[in-house]
Amino acid sequence: VRTVKRSLPHSLYGEGPDRLSVLENMWLSTIRIVVIDYALFQLNRGFWNRSSCQSRFRGFDSYWHPEYVNRLLNQDKLIEGRISFLSNNSAFVINPADGQRILISSKSINRALPNDIVAVKLNDLKDWRVRASLDNGSDVNPPVTTPAKPIQIIPTEVEEYSEDGAEALPAAEVSASEEDRRDFQLVRNNATALVDLPTVQAVLLKSPQLFRKLFPEESMDLTTDGPCRRLPDSLRHIKPLQLLSHTHLVRTGRVVFVLRRDSASRRVIGYLSFETTSPMPSAFLDTEVESNDYIMPPNALSKNNGAHSCRVCYLIPERWNLPKVKLAISSVPEDLWRDPSKASNVRFACEIRQWPHNSMYPQGVLCSQIGDPAEIEPATDQLLIQYGIRDTGFTEEMVSTLPASVEDFTIPQYEYVRRRDFRSNCIVSVDPSTAKDVDDALHVRKCGPNTFEVGVHIADVSFFVRPNSALDREAADRTTSVYLVQRVIPMLPSILSEQLCSLNPGTDRLAFSVVFKVDSDAQVLDVWFGRSIIRSCAKLSYEDAQCLLGAPDAAVESLRSSIDVYGPFSLRNIQRSLYYLNMLAQRMRKRRIDNGALLLDKVELQFDLAPAAPGDCSDKSAVGSSTPAGWPRGYSVKQRGPGHQMIEEWMLAANQAVARRLFSAVLDNHHSKKATSNSGDETATESDNDQKDDGAESDEGEREDADTAVSPVRPRRNSNRHHNKLRSSSLGTLLRRHPPPNPSKMDELVKLTTSASINMDTSSAAAIRTSIDDYITALRAAGSSEEEIICLSTALSYLTYMRMQMALYFSVEDLVDRALRSAKHMASQPSDTLESSLLQFSHHFGLNVPLYTHFTSPIRRYADLLVHRQLAEILSIGHWHCPLPKRLDGSAPTPPDSPHLSTASRRLTVQAASCNRMRQAARRVQEESQHLFLAAFIKSHGSIVERAVILGLNNSKIQLLIPSCGLVMNSSIAKVCPSACSWNLASAVSSSETADTVDVKSSLPRPKLTVKWAERNETNGSGPADSEFSIFSTWPCRLSCSSRGLFLKAELLPPSSPEAVGRLPVATVSV
Repeated sequence: VRTVKRSLPHSLYGEGPDRLSVLENMWLSTIRIVVIDYALFQLNRGFWNRSSCQSRFRGFDSYWHPEYVNRLLNQDKLIEGRISFLSNNSAFVINPADGQRILISSKSINRALPNDIVAVKLNDLKDWRVRASLDNGSDVNPPVTTPAKPIQIIPTEVEEYSEDGAEALPAAEVSASEEDRRDFQLVRNNATALVDLPTVQAVLLKSPQLFRKLFPEESMDLTTDGPCRRLPDSLRHIKPLQLLSHTHLVRTGRVVFVLRRDSASRRVIGYLSFETTSPMPSAFLDTEVESNDYIMPPNALSKNNGAHSCRVCYLIPERWNLPKVKLAISSVPEDLWRDPSKASNVRFACEIRQWPHNSMYPQGVLCSQIGDPAEIEPATDQLLIQYGIRDTGFTEEMVSTLPASVEDFTIPQYEYVRRRDFRSNCIVSVDPSTAKDVDDALHVRKCGPNTFEVGVHIADVSFFVRPNSALDREAADRTTSVYLVQRVIPMLPSILSEQLCSLNPGTDRLAFSVVFKVDSDAQVLDVWFGRSIIRSCAKLSYEDAQCLLGAPDAAVESLRSSIDVYGPFSLRNIQRSLYYLNMLAQRMRKRRIDNGALLLDKVELQFDLAPAAPGDCSDKSAVGSSTPAGWPRGYSVKQRGPGHQMIEEWMLAANQAVARRLFSAVLDNHHSKKATSNSGDETATESDNDQKDDGAESDEGEREDADTAVSPVRPRRNSNRHHNKLRSSSLGTLLRRHPPPNPSKMDELVKLTTSASINMDTSSAAAIRTSIDDYITALRAAGSSEEEIICLSTALSYLTYMRMQMALYFSVEDLVDRALRSAKHMASQPSDTLESSLLQFSHHFGLNVPLYTHFTSPIRRYADLLVHRQLAEILSIGHWHCPLPKRLDGSAPTPPDSPHLSTASRRLTVQAASCNRMRQAARRVQEESQHLFLAAFIKSHGSIVERAVILGLNNSKIQLLIPSCGLVMNSSIAKVCPSACSWNLASAVSSSETADTVDVKSSLPRPKLTVKWAERNETNGSGPADSEFSIFSTWPCRLSCSSRGLFLKAELLPPSSPEAVGRLPVATVSV
């Protein structure tokens, strides 16, 4: 006050004490009111609204600059990976150097959400965790010596992918006497919860003698360094890709940047919660509230003793690994602000829009209210939100580079000149009868007595979708079309997926072709790759193809009314083509199975839906107009016949041929770089057979010789004039690998099946298939019915399938780059070469082939579109694109700023991770959509009785498989056996199993559940019947629909039930 007084003019307060006293009192009163109110506000805010926090939230760390992150990623000072959550405050990413976890805890997660691709900075070594416990004395268990594994350039034992991260780890066991123990002892149980492990610093402070066990190659004077010892410099500067010195060490780190946000984790379903913040002084109200879109505005606030009480709306998510979301006030309906009770027990969906670093919770907008779960469309919407799939249209910007209609597009004349013309061949497509997006078509031509030309023609989507355009970015975000029962959510607009790109019959279409020259035994002699022009003569359904393959010549003409044929071809021409295609495909399939391919088919249902207007229905179980529009009138199991197998084999052949060609270019480029580094001169590489095609055919494209097709590791290094065709793609190389199953899971399967008297060999894919076939043979020899054989063989296949890892896309260049950088940190030389290690890593376990990718479905898979671009660039035809529409005045829309990731290989790795996650999500949505419609059918038509196979048992839970529906259900014994009065589990199931998991401990004997059924009739003098259940037991099961929504319920029927008559349990057959 005195400072202010001295700065005021002298005339303001004059010379008298009265004037000065009045001024001082005025300033003192004003400051006293403001300070006291503000102190009370801060006190209220800190202790009441944040009573659960020990200290005031101070915000998250700001993200690093993208260019700085890129530079550190290129220097291997940061690690890039997909974040998975262990609990709501702990997560991890996988270190690509050794496949081990990097633990990220609490605020170090730094606003990342599940399945985000993040950049992680390792913490100092002292903050790493150690798998240890407190104990006195020496090690309880002596170290177990295991044979040393050879050092590999590319580690093959990497943690498998799962959508929600890794499976939850059991909590660490803490005994009552732990506080009295003084020293740490290393623990060899890897299942200890990572978040409960002590840090390296804490371990060394308590037990210095463990330093030499953790770091056997380092030295430190434990007697002179004292308790505040300093780690050696070599340990304080460990590089992220450096291998761990001891398996008991667990790296820790922190997220410094989010490279790619997962869309599924930003669409949240939950319940609303209205909370009142602390009273705010009116002096701060205008500046605080008016600038905040997430706090109720002043005109809606209530006054209390001169202070305003603010209200905030949160959405509390149903998923445990998502934070609650602060909702924008404008997105919450006004009636809910007035009466929050209207939101009670009502589920809503919101979208996370941002998460400022100074906010404890993310901020989002309320999107919609989840409708009645007993209706199909609201239940479907919930499925889509749950798995992060957007069912929205395409904006004008996305379609701006496309023709406005089919009539506005004509194939440019120069495309006829530079493409290979296949329009004179009898080309046919075979797809489901309801398909509108025709990706592929085939032709076959007999070239000689024992040679055939087979063309696999794929829609040339890359011609229409320009890289980095708005449509391309949207397709990259969707990654796949999603096939629901009632509709398809396309990856591309319908003008492409159903018209311009779809290989519809009778019209010229642009294609990307793989043309094989094979002998009569389907052995590949030569392969040609290139862009082409085709004209399909017929669009066949699988049923049509089956009829043509099985119909005699005299009956072919009778099918003319149901099959439209275009061009100078007849049904006999088409039948002859199908005959040759199927003959060669069956020989390829036999050879593939003999070479060890694993065939595990899953049950798929197809439904007959009631149309919007009443009409006739051919399905036997249809009920006509009594079924609501869009609801199922009947269902059946999709059957796979020779037509499916024919298409499958040629698509597999094309995918493998493209994978070999891409891989060959990578090796050529790698060897070229090595030669350049050794000699200082650049050399061009090319195959002897990379030459122009002869005669009237186009000069664009490329051939692959037969030796290269059989032996993918042999690089082609002979110089020729077409050296530009053998460069590796600057877009990277996307391949698809299927990792072998985890050995521990396979051991579990072996012991489980052994307990059921089934011999199971899991040493290879071929051995697994042979074991399943032997089991089916034994069932037939024992006189089992066909229904029993199908049930038990499906159960065995399902148990095997569930222990398989998921096939994954990966970037070859990024993998090679990481491998070469990791090799610099290896203590000794690796035991294999880059080529052999890469082939071992990329091996596809299910197909049992060294190289594989996806090329044949670019309309519905973004990975295939990327492979098209990569192959086109290798062939020097990657710049061919559709002319821009005239409405754009000859210039394409300006692309956005470049992505955060600097290198193409790293961008491809992030895109591959997105494709992996979305492919799994789309598959699960498709399966659950079928189950939803099955529940709708049962709700409208009544319960059904099917045979169930028991897959798992514990003290309170049971797992059932209904083979006829492909349905697996986990439920409590009380719900599955409501007619039982008591039950008892005979075998000693491990006490570590919780009631929330159904797991069969492979080391334990086969569990047997004895169920005592209640009396059906009280007047009946006989006692309740007993039934015994064990793994692989079959039993009649009633499927019904829940009254709470379209959810299926399973109920095992008592023996006295009329519905159970004739469905006796099947005894397990020993093999």
